[in-house]
Amino acid sequence: MHTRLMGHLTKYIILSSEQYSFRKNLTTDNATYTLTNEILTTMNNKSQAGSIFCTVEKAFDCVDHNILLLKMEFYGIIGKKKHCIHNILQIDINKFS
Repeated sequence: MHTRLMGHLTKYIILSSEQYSFRKNLTTDNATYTLTNEILTTMNNKSQAGSIFCTVEKAFDCVDHNILLLKMEFYGIIGKKKHCIHNILQIDINKFS
């Protein structure tokens, strides 16, 4: 499922180029390098750099599954793939605690 989903997202260039982690050749190490490079370039150009960092830990727990499924459909994830993900989202995770 992961391979097919990532293949679709990559083929149709759905994810932002700034989306790191969980992607081949785009690790958090790459994100750190990119951020450091941007800051150093800005400083070398005698400009100021600022940033805001936020954690998105547990962010998926707040996602409305109906909206997620609608967005997936918008991006062409339909049919069996969408149905499979819909079924996964319906699982009551409390059963496994």
